[in-house]
Amino acid sequence: MYKFVLLALLVLFFMPRAAKASENPLINLALGKTYQVVASWPDAFFADYETKYEDKNGRELTDGQFGTLRYQDAEWRCFYRQGGRTIIVDLGDVQTVNSIKGHFLQNRSAGIFVPRYIDYYLSTDNENFSYMGTVETAVGPWNNRLQKEEFVLDGLNHQARYVKIQFPIDVYVFMDELEVFGREGIASNSLELQSTTELDLEKRWEKSAVLGPEAIPAKGFMPKGTAQTGGAEDIVLAYYGYAGSGDGTWLSSDFMPYVAYLEDFTPKDWFFDTVLLLPGGETASRRKLYATEASHAATIDDWLWYLDETFKPDRQLNALNKAVDVCGNLLQDKEHKVKVILTLVDPSPLQNRFGALEPGGKNLNFNHEQVGVEEAFQNRLAAVEWLINQFLDRFAKADAQYLELIGFYWQPESISYHHSPYEDEFVRKVADLVHEKGLKLFWIPFYGSPGSYDWHNYGFDAAILQPNYVFSDSKEDRVKTAASIAYHLGMGVEMEKHWNDTLIERNKWRDYLNGGVKYGYMNGLVAYYQNIKDFGRAAATFDKRTLYYDYVYQFVKGEYEITE
Repeated sequence: MYKFVLLALLVLFFMPRAAKASENPLINLALGKTYQVVASWPDAFFADYETKYEDKNGRELTDGQFGTLRYQDAEWRCFYRQGGRTIIVDLGDVQTVNSIKGHFLQNRSAGIFVPRYIDYYLSTDNENFSYMGTVETAVGPWNNRLQKEEFVLDGLNHQARYVKIQFPIDVYVFMDELEVFGREGIASNSLELQSTTELDLEKRWEKSAVLGPEAIPAKGFMPKGTAQTGGAEDIVLAYYGYAGSGDGTWLSSDFMPYVAYLEDFTPKDWFFDTVLLLPGGETASRRKLYATEASHAATIDDWLWYLDETFKPDRQLNALNKAVDVCGNLLQDKEHKVKVILTLVDPSPLQNRFGALEPGGKNLNFNHEQVGVEEAFQNRLAAVEWLINQFLDRFAKADAQYLELIGFYWQPESISYHHSPYEDEFVRKVADLVHEKGLKLFWIPFYGSPGSYDWHNYGFDAAILQPNYVFSDSKEDRVKTAASIAYHLGMGVEMEKHWNDTLIERNKWRDYLNGGVKYGYMNGLVAYYQNIKDFGRAAATFDKRTLYYDYVYQFVKGEYEITE
């Protein structure tokens, strides 16, 4: 009797580890384990926003503690912008992984959005990772309901020690737990990983290239003057159409310091080759061309007002043409043309009474919660197509012989999923409409904005990144970080002049100028943001001319040298 018991114990003790693992129950292998969190594009200024919810003991995502629907709960870990996050959990030893689950919060009113998707990877050595799959959100960042979402990847039966998830971040992402379910040890029927090299940025782009690999931009700042940019090299932004404000009106005399470099009010050389005309935003009815509230959403009447402002006689577009004409005479170069980019405004998904595009037509409702996703999509697309055709018809009839229309600018500075579940596909269809006309689609997303990190997926021909350095308390390293992002993503960089002009803003403007030389973006496609007519005014202002006019001219010509 005792011999049989002893024999059974010996067999159990020396049983192969794989056989034991196959009999163990599924448990949370990540419970209490260590992990590391890495931001896709680290930014110290954004990282400060996370300190209120910082992970004090390095275990909040694996401690088994879940937050409630209150985002103030200490169990929630906050991630703010910076492109996205990579989280790697060390299971301590090679185990059998069967499923991976992440828990997230959706609170749109607080700017907290579930990730649009999560990519999953496994590894045995923390160097070579195997891609296991992607789970897309079922809740959606556009969802109004306060709720949690679990992202679960099932169907695994793999041997791994390290579990990695990656997800994009639109604004805030709140996560309270990462669970890895499986069996301790190696189950007899488990699978070894097919070892693959860690996915670098380019390979991740290839995996996520919606429009195909040919749409993936080459690394480096977007080159000037190529077919992709419609020939544009240096694009100055000219805001107009401020209802009730004379500053929103451009005369030919206002454009002359931009079209040509002036000395003693006399043209000495051509200056900016491209002008981007942008509406001020608020219309005569006090609605907004880019609204975040339903009560502010523009109607067809606001769009008609915007078109009329663009093509006013002796103003805006016509004034720009006259300025080129005058400068061409003085520079003895009547063949010169200035390139023009016009702005497409977004039909707000919040608008349910946009109006009819033609007399007697039907009212267009853009709200998918009222008319359904497909009808809202088609209504918005019809409105954009109407606007494009209106622009082209009026431009063809305008006095614009010294102007070349090269494309349109997409006004929203992010791909916002917060109000519609199909925004990515919608922007791609807008791009198709522009390309059908033989024109280019330009975009200038703000720093860290949703969509900016995969801008090539939306049909844009050229994207230019806003550093937003002068508009924040970030340090000079923001310029370097923005330049690095733009370089790796094949974008241009925007120069940004603040409407204030204290010593702080002047020093920051110098950082933008110097950064163009230090980091190389001066020689790529560049856009120049200004308050209304700031560069032109600086041309005639003794204490501002050098910093805001002469240096800008040198920068455009690629001749600027670093100054302190």
